[in-house]
Amino acid sequence: MLSMILVGAMALLMLRLFVLQVVRHEYYTKLSFSNQLQRERIIAPRGIIRARDGSKLVVNMPVYQISVLPNRAAKRRELLSLASRWLKLDPAKVQGDLDAWMKRYPDGREMVVVQAADKEQISVLRENRDLLSFFRLAMEQRRFYPEGRLAAHVFGYVGEVTDEELAKSKEIEQGDILGRTGLEREYDKYLRGTDGIRIIGISVEGTQVGEVSTLMNEDEIERLGGARSPVPGAEIRLTIDLNVQRAAEAAFQWERGALVAMDPRNGDILAAVSRPTYDPNMFIEGVSDEQWKQLFEDPARAMFNRIVQAAYPPGSVFKLVTAYEALADGIISENAFQRPCFGGLQFGNRYFKCWLPKGHGSLQLGMAIVQSCDVYFYQLGDKLSVDDFYRGGRLFGLGKKSGVDLPGEVAGVIPDEAYLDRRFGKRGWSRGLLLNFSIGQGEILTTPLQLCALAARFANGGKNIRPHVVREIIDSGGKVVYTASENATPIPGVDRRAIGIVRDALQGVVENERGTGRAAALPGIAVAGKTGTAQNPHGNDHALFVAYAPAEDPVICIAIVMENAGHGGSMAAPIARQVLSAFFNPLGNPGPVASRASGAQE
Repeated sequence: MLSMILVGAMALLMLRLFVLQVVRHEYYTKLSFSNQLQRERIIAPRGIIRARDGSKLVVNMPVYQISVLPNRAAKRRELLSLASRWLKLDPAKVQGDLDAWMKRYPDGREMVVVQAADKEQISVLRENRDLLSFFRLAMEQRRFYPEGRLAAHVFGYVGEVTDEELAKSKEIEQGDILGRTGLEREYDKYLRGTDGIRIIGISVEGTQVGEVSTLMNEDEIERLGGARSPVPGAEIRLTIDLNVQRAAEAAFQWERGALVAMDPRNGDILAAVSRPTYDPNMFIEGVSDEQWKQLFEDPARAMFNRIVQAAYPPGSVFKLVTAYEALADGIISENAFQRPCFGGLQFGNRYFKCWLPKGHGSLQLGMAIVQSCDVYFYQLGDKLSVDDFYRGGRLFGLGKKSGVDLPGEVAGVIPDEAYLDRRFGKRGWSRGLLLNFSIGQGEILTTPLQLCALAARFANGGKNIRPHVVREIIDSGGKVVYTASENATPIPGVDRRAIGIVRDALQGVVENERGTGRAAALPGIAVAGKTGTAQNPHGNDHALFVAYAPAEDPVICIAIVMENAGHGGSMAAPIARQVLSAFFNPLGNPGPVASRASGAQE
C-alpha cells in the first residue's frame, strides 16, 4: 500500500515537472526574462536653433557621462579610490562627494562624476567593465554652440532640473534639462520634445546588459509598460542675420555695453550683442560651484544680458522725443529760433552747460538736432511739462516692456508727475529736472533694445512694432507651429508731420558737415542717426548712437550703448557704420570714414 502511494506521488511530481518544464516552458521563460528587465527613460534631444539663412547656431552634441552607483561603490572604497586615479579624478574628492551625496539622496540615485568623458576615461571603463561595475557609462546629449560666444545672451544656456523644481512641478523628472536663460528658457516647452522609453536587460549583479526591446513582441513590451522612441524638440528659426551678427560682434570691441540691430518694418532683430560675454560651451563639461560663484560675483557681470536687462540714461538720443513733443504740441515750429547758445543756460540759481563750451550760436530746430545743441533743448524743456515727456516717451515705446521674446526684460523709467511726487515729495521737485529730461538725463532710463525700437518708430514713420528674435517654429514632423506675424501698425494719434521734420534732421546728423554722427556715413547709402553722451555718476560718460538706413526707406536700424566710453559720435557711430556696411555690402569694403567737423563728437 505504501509503495503504491509513493509511486502515485512520484507520478504526480513527474507530471507537474513535465507541465512546468515542457508544456509551460515558454511562458515561464518569458516570465523569468521579464523579471530581469526594467524600463528606462530616453530624454528627447532638444530642438535645433538656426539663423534666418538656416545656419545652425545651437545643436546637440553626444557625450559620454560617467556616474557612480552609490550603493555598490560604498562597499568597495579601495577599488573606488583606485578607479578614480585611473579616471584622472581626485580620489579624496570623489569619496567626499559620495558621502555627501548618499546623505542627501539615500534612495541610491546615480552621482555624476564626469559630465563629458574623454577617450582614455571611456577606454578604462570599457576594458574593466566587470571590475568597475559600480560605474555607469552612458551617452547623453549636450548643447553645443558652433559659433562659440556669438549671441550667447540671446541663446542662453540650459541646466539640469533642481530638487526645488522637482518639488514644485509634477511635469518634470529627475535628469530633465531645462532652459535657464535666453531663448533656451523662453521657448523651453517647444525645444524639450517628448521623452521615449526603452526596455533594458539587467544582469544578476544588477548591471545593464543592453536594450532588449527588439527581442520581444508588442504584447510583451506593452505588459512591461510599453516602449517608444523619443520625439525631438521643435526646430526654431530666428530673425538673426548671421552676417550682421558676426559683423556686430567683430565691431563691438568694448568692455561693456550692448548693440541691437532691427528691421523697422516688422521688428525682426537682425543682431544683438551684450558685453562682456561668455562661452556657453563651458557648460558641456559642467561648471563647478566655484566657477558659478566666480561668474556671478564678477563685477563685469558677464552673464548679465545688457540688451534687455540694463537701463541707461539715453542722453541726447532722447532729444528725438523732446523735439517731437514740442512740434506735436505746437510749442515750436521747425523754423523757429531759440535764444542763442553761448555754451550754457542760466536757469534760476543753476547754470546748465552745453556739451560744446564755445556754444552753437543761433539755431533752428533742425540744426539743433544736427549739432545736438543742449541749450536749444533746455529751452524746450522749460516749455514742456513732465507729463509731456512721459507721453512722448511712452508713445515711442520707452518706460514699458517691448514684449520681446527674451526673458528678463526691464521696463526702464519715463517719469510722470506722480513718479516725481513719490520720489521727491509733493511739489518737492523743481522745473530744473525737466531741463535735464530734455536732453535725456535725470531719472529717465532706457534699455538698448528700447533705443533701437525708438529709432525704428521714427524710421518707419510712426508705426508700432514688437521686437522679436524667433521667426518660426517647426515641429519634428515638419509642421510649422508658430510664425511671427509682426508687421508694423500705425501708432494711434501720432503726428506724422512732426516725425517727418525730425527725420529730416536725423539725416543731417550723419550727412551735414557739422553733424555729430559723421563717422557713421556710408558711400552710396543715406544714413540717419543721433549721437548721445550720457552722464554717469559712477564713472566716465556712456557713449550712445542710434541710426537707420537707407534714410528715405529704412530697412535696418541700430542702437549702440558703450559704458564709460565717452562721446557717442566718436566711439559708437563708427561701430554703427561697420554693421551697416556688413548689411548693405557683405562682401565689400566699407571705404574711408567720412570726415567730421572739429569738435563734432557729442
